[in-house]
Amino acid sequence: MPNYKMKFSVSEVANILKVERNLVLKWAYLFSSYLGQPTSRLKGQPRQFSSEDLRVLAYVSMNWEDEPDLEAIKIGLNSEDHYEELFDEFLSAETPIFIDPPEELNENWQHGALYIAGFCDKFALADSYKLAGDILIDIALSKNEASGLLYPVIYNYRHSIELYLKVILDKWIISHNFNDFLPNFKQLLKLKFSTELPKWFEDIILVFNDFDPSGTTFRYGGDLNYNEKWIDFVQMKIKMNWMAISFSKIFHHCKKFQINKSSAPTNKAIRIGNERHKVDKNVKDRKNG
Repeated sequence: MPNYKMKFSVSEVANILKVERNLVLKWAYLFSSYLGQPTSRLKGQPRQFSSEDLRVLAYVSMNWEDEPDLEAIKIGLNSEDHYEELFDEFLSAETPIFIDPPEELNENWQHGALYIAGFCDKFALADSYKLAGDILIDIALSKNEASGLLYPVIYNYRHSIELYLKVILDKWIISHNFNDFLPNFKQLLKLKFSTELPKWFEDIILVFNDFDPSGTTFRYGGDLNYNEKWIDFVQMKIKMNWMAISFSKIFHHCKKFQINKSSAPTNKAIRIGNERHKVDKNVKDRKNG
Protein backbone atom coordinates (compact mmCIF):
# COMPACT_ATOMS: atom_id res chain seq x y z
CA MET A 1 0.00 0.00 0.00
CA PRO A 2 1.54 3.36 -1.00
CA ASN A 3 2.37 5.66 1.90
CA TYR A 4 0.37 8.71 0.77
CA LYS A 5 0.87 10.53 4.06
CA MET A 6 4.68 10.14 3.87
CA LYS A 7 4.75 9.51 7.63
CA PHE A 8 6.74 6.50 8.78
CA SER A 9 6.50 4.50 11.97
CA VAL A 10 9.59 3.06 13.64
CA SER A 11 8.77 -0.36 12.23
CA GLU A 12 8.30 1.03 8.72
CA VAL A 13 11.66 2.82 8.85
CA ALA A 14 13.30 -0.36 10.09
CA ASN A 15 11.74 -2.34 7.26
CA ILE A 16 12.82 0.19 4.62
CA LEU A 17 16.39 0.38 5.94
CA LYS A 18 16.49 -3.36 6.69
CA VAL A 19 17.63 -2.94 10.28
CA GLU A 20 16.28 -3.82 13.70
CA ARG A 21 13.58 -1.65 15.18
CA ASN A 22 15.64 -0.92 18.31
CA LEU A 23 18.46 0.41 16.16
CA VAL A 24 16.12 2.98 14.60
CA LEU A 25 15.10 4.10 18.07
CA LYS A 26 18.78 4.41 19.01
CA TRP A 27 19.50 6.55 15.93
CA ALA A 28 16.48 8.73 16.70
CA TYR A 29 17.99 9.40 20.13
CA LEU A 30 21.62 9.90 19.04
CA PHE A 31 20.77 12.17 16.10
CA SER A 32 17.62 13.83 17.44
CA SER A 33 18.92 17.31 16.64
CA TYR A 34 18.91 16.44 12.92
CA LEU A 35 15.34 15.13 12.97
CA GLY A 36 12.13 17.09 12.94
CA GLN A 37 10.21 17.51 16.14
CA PRO A 38 7.90 14.54 16.76
CA THR A 39 4.37 15.48 15.79
CA SER A 40 2.02 15.94 18.72
CA ARG A 41 0.43 12.66 19.63
CA LEU A 42 -1.63 11.12 22.36
CA LYS A 43 0.18 9.37 25.16
CA GLY A 44 1.25 5.93 24.06
CA GLN A 45 0.87 6.71 20.36
CA PRO A 46 3.99 5.64 18.40
CA ARG A 47 6.28 8.22 16.92
CA GLN A 48 6.22 8.90 13.19
CA PHE A 49 9.06 10.16 11.03
CA SER A 50 8.81 12.52 8.07
CA SER A 51 10.39 12.04 4.67
CA GLU A 52 13.22 14.37 5.69
CA ASP A 53 13.76 12.28 8.81
CA LEU A 54 13.95 9.21 6.60
CA ARG A 55 16.65 10.91 4.54
CA VAL A 56 18.70 11.55 7.68
CA LEU A 57 18.25 8.02 8.97
CA ALA A 58 19.20 6.58 5.58
CA TYR A 59 22.48 8.50 5.74
CA VAL A 60 23.09 7.28 9.28
CA SER A 61 22.33 3.72 8.24
CA MET A 62 24.78 3.85 5.33
CA ASN A 63 27.57 5.10 7.58
CA TRP A 64 26.81 2.91 10.60
CA GLU A 65 29.39 0.35 11.64
CA ASP A 66 29.93 -2.06 14.54
CA GLU A 67 31.91 0.73 16.20
CA PRO A 68 30.44 3.82 14.55
CA ASP A 69 32.23 7.16 14.41
CA LEU A 70 29.39 9.35 15.64
CA GLU A 71 31.29 12.59 15.13
CA ALA A 72 32.10 11.71 11.53
CA ILE A 73 28.42 10.99 10.86
CA LYS A 74 27.43 14.32 12.41
CA ILE A 75 30.03 16.15 10.32
CA GLY A 76 28.53 14.57 7.22
CA LEU A 77 25.03 15.63 8.26
CA ASN A 78 26.26 19.15 9.03
CA SER A 79 27.76 19.24 5.54
CA GLU A 80 24.37 18.07 4.17
CA ASP A 81 25.89 14.99 2.60
CA HIS A 82 22.49 13.36 3.02
CA TYR A 83 21.25 15.59 0.17
CA GLU A 84 23.52 13.93 -2.36
CA GLU A 85 21.96 12.29 -5.41
CA LEU A 86 22.16 8.84 -3.86
CA PHE A 87 19.76 9.87 -1.07
CA ASP A 88 17.53 11.82 -3.46
CA GLU A 89 17.03 8.61 -5.42
CA PHE A 90 16.44 6.63 -2.22
CA LEU A 91 13.72 9.05 -1.14
CA SER A 92 12.18 9.11 -4.62
CA ALA A 93 11.81 5.34 -4.47
CA GLU A 94 9.78 5.68 -1.26
CA THR A 95 7.60 8.59 -2.47
CA PRO A 96 4.31 7.78 -4.23
CA ILE A 97 3.35 9.87 -7.26
CA PHE A 98 0.28 11.04 -5.31
CA ILE A 99 0.89 12.17 -1.71
CA ASP A 100 -1.06 14.11 0.89
CA PRO A 101 -0.31 17.86 0.71
CA PRO A 102 2.91 18.48 2.67
CA GLU A 103 2.60 20.85 5.61
CA GLU A 104 5.12 23.24 4.05
CA LEU A 105 3.23 23.45 0.74
CA ASN A 106 2.75 27.06 -0.45
CA GLU A 107 2.33 29.14 -3.61
CA ASN A 108 6.08 29.04 -4.27
CA TRP A 109 5.96 25.30 -5.03
CA GLN A 110 6.15 25.27 -8.82
CA HIS A 111 7.45 21.74 -9.34
CA GLY A 112 4.05 20.06 -9.07
CA ALA A 113 0.32 20.62 -8.82
CA LEU A 114 -2.36 20.18 -6.19
CA TYR A 115 -5.19 17.85 -7.17
CA ILE A 116 -8.52 18.68 -5.51
CA ALA A 117 -11.22 16.02 -5.82
CA GLY A 118 -14.45 17.28 -7.38
CA PHE A 119 -12.84 20.48 -8.65
CA CYS A 120 -12.36 20.37 -12.41
CA ASP A 121 -13.18 23.01 -15.00
CA LYS A 122 -13.82 20.77 -18.00
CA PHE A 123 -13.39 23.55 -20.56
CA ALA A 124 -10.05 24.41 -18.95
CA LEU A 125 -9.25 20.70 -19.13
CA ALA A 126 -9.88 20.78 -22.90
CA ASP A 127 -7.54 23.77 -23.12
CA SER A 128 -4.94 21.80 -21.16
CA TYR A 129 -4.96 18.91 -23.62
CA LYS A 130 -4.67 21.37 -26.49
CA LEU A 131 -1.77 23.09 -24.70
CA ALA A 132 -0.10 19.70 -24.19
CA GLY A 133 -0.27 19.15 -27.95
CA ASP A 134 1.27 22.58 -28.56
CA ILE A 135 4.13 21.92 -26.14
CA LEU A 136 4.83 18.51 -27.65
CA ILE A 137 4.98 20.05 -31.12
CA ASP A 138 7.44 22.68 -29.90
CA ILE A 139 9.61 19.94 -28.41
CA ALA A 140 9.31 17.76 -31.52
CA LEU A 141 10.38 20.59 -33.82
CA SER A 142 13.23 21.78 -31.59
CA LYS A 143 14.63 18.27 -31.09
CA ASN A 144 13.79 16.77 -34.49
CA GLU A 145 11.44 14.25 -32.86
CA ALA A 146 8.31 14.68 -34.98
CA SER A 147 8.03 10.97 -35.77
CA GLY A 148 8.56 9.90 -32.17
CA LEU A 149 5.94 12.32 -30.80
CA LEU A 150 3.38 12.01 -33.61
CA TYR A 151 0.91 9.80 -31.72
CA PRO A 152 0.98 11.75 -28.41
CA VAL A 153 0.57 15.05 -30.29
CA ILE A 154 -2.45 13.90 -32.26
CA TYR A 155 -4.00 12.14 -29.27
CA ASN A 156 -3.84 15.31 -27.16
CA TYR A 157 -5.28 17.46 -29.94
CA ARG A 158 -8.03 14.99 -30.74
CA HIS A 159 -9.00 14.60 -27.09
CA SER A 160 -9.13 18.38 -26.64
CA ILE A 161 -11.63 18.62 -29.53
CA GLU A 162 -13.74 15.85 -27.99
CA LEU A 163 -13.83 17.69 -24.66
CA TYR A 164 -14.62 21.04 -26.31
CA LEU A 165 -17.61 19.48 -28.08
CA LYS A 166 -18.89 17.62 -25.02
CA VAL A 167 -18.59 20.68 -22.77
CA ILE A 168 -20.30 23.09 -25.18
CA LEU A 169 -23.08 20.62 -25.99
CA ASP A 170 -23.23 19.30 -22.41
CA LYS A 171 -23.44 15.88 -23.98
CA TRP A 172 -21.52 13.35 -21.89
CA ILE A 173 -22.32 10.12 -23.69
CA ILE A 174 -19.84 7.25 -23.79
CA SER A 175 -18.64 7.84 -27.33
CA HIS A 176 -15.46 9.12 -28.91
CA ASN A 177 -16.81 9.33 -32.45
CA PHE A 178 -17.20 12.94 -33.55
CA ASN A 179 -20.15 12.01 -35.76
CA ASP A 180 -22.15 11.66 -32.54
CA PHE A 181 -21.52 15.33 -31.73
CA LEU A 182 -20.95 17.23 -34.98
CA PRO A 183 -24.65 17.41 -36.10
CA ASN A 184 -25.68 18.82 -32.70
CA PHE A 185 -22.82 21.29 -32.76
CA LYS A 186 -23.77 22.53 -36.23
CA GLN A 187 -27.38 22.81 -35.12
CA LEU A 188 -26.38 24.89 -32.09
CA LEU A 189 -24.47 27.32 -34.30
CA LYS A 190 -27.36 27.65 -36.69
CA LEU A 191 -30.09 28.09 -34.08
CA LYS A 192 -28.22 30.16 -31.53
CA PHE A 193 -25.68 32.02 -33.65
CA SER A 194 -27.43 32.11 -37.03
CA THR A 195 -24.29 30.89 -38.75
CA GLU A 196 -22.90 27.86 -40.52
CA LEU A 197 -19.87 25.94 -39.36
CA PRO A 198 -16.91 27.16 -41.48
CA LYS A 199 -15.39 24.59 -43.79
CA TRP A 200 -11.90 24.88 -42.29
CA PHE A 201 -13.37 24.20 -38.85
CA GLU A 202 -15.44 21.20 -39.92
CA ASP A 203 -12.54 19.78 -41.94
CA ILE A 204 -10.36 19.60 -38.82
CA ILE A 205 -13.02 17.61 -36.99
CA LEU A 206 -13.61 15.31 -39.98
CA VAL A 207 -9.90 14.65 -40.48
CA PHE A 208 -9.38 13.55 -36.90
CA ASN A 209 -12.48 11.38 -37.08
CA ASP A 210 -11.51 9.83 -40.43
CA PHE A 211 -8.16 8.71 -39.10
CA ASP A 212 -9.30 7.81 -35.59
CA PRO A 213 -13.09 7.36 -35.37
CA SER A 214 -13.04 5.55 -32.03
CA GLY A 215 -10.39 7.68 -30.33
CA THR A 216 -8.08 4.71 -29.81
CA THR A 217 -5.66 4.74 -32.75
CA PHE A 218 -3.39 7.44 -31.37
CA ARG A 219 -3.99 6.42 -27.77
CA TYR A 220 -3.00 2.75 -28.01
CA GLY A 221 -1.35 2.59 -31.42
CA GLY A 222 -2.83 0.95 -34.48
CA ASP A 223 -3.24 1.14 -38.22
CA LEU A 224 -4.76 4.20 -39.85
CA ASN A 225 -7.49 4.07 -42.44
CA TYR A 226 -4.91 5.16 -45.03
CA ASN A 227 -1.52 3.73 -45.94
CA GLU A 228 0.58 6.90 -45.89
CA LYS A 229 -0.14 10.54 -45.07
CA TRP A 230 2.13 13.47 -44.29
CA ILE A 231 1.31 15.52 -41.19
CA ASP A 232 2.68 19.07 -41.09
CA PHE A 233 3.15 19.90 -37.41
CA VAL A 234 3.36 23.65 -38.01
CA GLN A 235 0.08 23.75 -39.96
CA MET A 236 -1.63 21.45 -37.46
CA LYS A 237 -0.69 23.74 -34.58
CA ILE A 238 -1.91 26.82 -36.47
CA LYS A 239 -5.29 25.25 -37.20
CA MET A 240 -5.69 23.98 -33.66
CA ASN A 241 -5.09 27.54 -32.45
CA TRP A 242 -7.85 28.80 -34.77
CA MET A 243 -10.16 26.09 -33.49
CA ALA A 244 -9.37 26.71 -29.79
CA ILE A 245 -10.05 30.43 -30.21
CA SER A 246 -13.40 29.72 -31.84
CA PHE A 247 -14.40 27.12 -29.25
CA SER A 248 -13.55 29.61 -26.51
CA LYS A 249 -15.70 32.34 -28.08
CA ILE A 250 -18.63 29.98 -28.49
CA PHE A 251 -18.33 28.61 -24.97
CA HIS A 252 -18.09 31.99 -23.27
CA HIS A 253 -20.95 33.46 -25.29
CA CYS A 254 -23.09 30.47 -24.37
CA LYS A 255 -22.12 30.88 -20.74
CA LYS A 256 -22.60 34.63 -20.68
CA PHE A 257 -26.00 34.73 -22.31
CA GLN A 258 -27.15 31.29 -21.13
CA ILE A 259 -27.88 30.32 -24.71
CA ASN A 260 -28.67 26.77 -23.68
CA LYS A 261 -31.83 28.18 -22.01
CA SER A 262 -32.99 31.29 -23.80
CA SER A 263 -31.28 34.12 -25.62
CA ALA A 264 -31.45 36.12 -28.79
CA PRO A 265 -29.38 34.63 -31.63
CA THR A 266 -25.96 36.15 -32.32
CA ASN A 267 -23.44 35.33 -35.03
CA LYS A 268 -20.46 36.92 -33.29
CA ALA A 269 -18.70 33.82 -32.02
CA ILE A 270 -17.90 32.02 -35.25
CA ARG A 271 -17.42 35.28 -37.11
CA ILE A 272 -14.52 36.03 -34.78
CA GLY A 273 -13.06 32.65 -35.56
CA ASN A 274 -13.38 33.32 -39.29
CA GLU A 275 -11.74 36.72 -38.96
CA ARG A 276 -8.79 35.15 -37.17
CA HIS A 277 -8.59 32.54 -39.89
CA LYS A 278 -8.57 35.23 -42.59
CA VAL A 279 -5.96 37.32 -40.77
CA ASP A 280 -3.62 34.36 -40.30
CA LYS A 281 -4.13 33.29 -43.90
CA ASN A 282 -3.38 36.80 -45.21
CA VAL A 283 -0.21 37.01 -43.13
CA LYS A 284 0.91 33.64 -44.47
CA ASP A 285 0.12 34.70 -48.07
CA ARG A 286 2.19 37.87 -47.67
CA LYS A 287 5.10 35.86 -46.32
CA ASN A 288 4.90 33.41 -49.20
CA GLY A 289 4.64 36.29 -51.68
